[in-house]
Amino acid sequence: MARLPNYMERVDTARGARYEVRVHGARADGSRFQHKRRFKTPAEATKWYTTVSSELAQGTHAAPSDITVKQACEAWLDAKAARTKPTTAAAYRFALGPVIEKYGDVLAQKITKRDVEQLVTELRTGTGERGTWSRTSINPMLARWRSVWADLHAQGVLARNVVALVEPLRKPSGTPAMKTDDSLTEDEVDQLIAAHAEGSDDHARKRELFVHLALLGLRRGEISGLRWSSVDLDAEEPTLTVRATRVAVTGAIIDQDDAKTVSSTRMLPIPPHVLPILKRVRREQRRMKLAAGHLWEGERDGHVVAHEFGRPPSPRTLNCWWKRSLDEAKLPHRRLHASRHTAASLLNLRGAPVTMIAAWLGHADGGVLAMRTYVHPQGPSLTMAAELLSKPTG
Repeated sequence: MARLPNYMERVDTARGARYEVRVHGARADGSRFQHKRRFKTPAEATKWYTTVSSELAQGTHAAPSDITVKQACEAWLDAKAARTKPTTAAAYRFALGPVIEKYGDVLAQKITKRDVEQLVTELRTGTGERGTWSRTSINPMLARWRSVWADLHAQGVLARNVVALVEPLRKPSGTPAMKTDDSLTEDEVDQLIAAHAEGSDDHARKRELFVHLALLGLRRGEISGLRWSSVDLDAEEPTLTVRATRVAVTGAIIDQDDAKTVSSTRMLPIPPHVLPILKRVRREQRRMKLAAGHLWEGERDGHVVAHEFGRPPSPRTLNCWWKRSLDEAKLPHRRLHASRHTAASLLNLRGAPVTMIAAWLGHADGGVLAMRTYVHPQGPSLTMAAELLSKPTG
């Protein structure tokens, strides 16, 4: 019988002879570790020993680690929380929720490409505990998981990033870069405005400004977070600046002083038909503020769209307002986000170029990103956009 190499030892077990190999190495932090594996044949043992030894020499070997999927994700989330907006950190935590829920107690080194694919399939088909997820929710989950695993790979905990082997779900062919197929027609816009104009009941009248801001294409968080300090009604060209947002996350509402993205921050000329509505609401709020005294919220800088006593509505409340507004106008249901599509559609129908539409909406969609990079709409073009969205005042 051939003599075994000095790194290999024969071990007799109840299932027969096994060949045990031990490999020692050091982690990046200087701590030592030992690999121990048993194989049925000396050839298998030698192959494994050669591979591990080569990886150790090249610095590509992942030492044994007892870090679990949950621990890896939590550590990554904690690090991100210190460097990102609260809403971004909350979105990251939500995206990684299914990963922690399904594989939290599994060792990170045990996760395979098949495990990743299985979770994607469960979310896409709705066969898991979290129900059906859309492509636009699954892909962010994959992106965050990929980042966690890339971090572990960079630290030497993982030999490779198996999550990076799973391709994101593709957008169905023919899907437009900017979805507008659920937008309101011009006649429906007129019908919606008429249902909330002077002469309508008090409840509808109170939502009039909200309806107009929505039809200008502001996001619900931008409407909810808009304060009077961002609105200049007395300038030669009245403007409103979209900057602050209020975002609903699990169990809380987060106020942010900065916009969703760099492109989201924008100063918009106020269309003539919206100006008197803003002035009326400002007058009414000033009267109510005097009557409410210390009960009024936002004494120095109140919210433009507000409940009684100046309390701002949550973004989710605006969804309810939109539904009720459509019902009162006897219009079929659309999501509140369809109001942004409506603004985009109206600008497009009235001849606005895509760069103007993108600048007005603060849009960061990849379909117009390249054009925005090379063509920069200036103030006059946004003034033109305001004119295109204007309704006759007489």
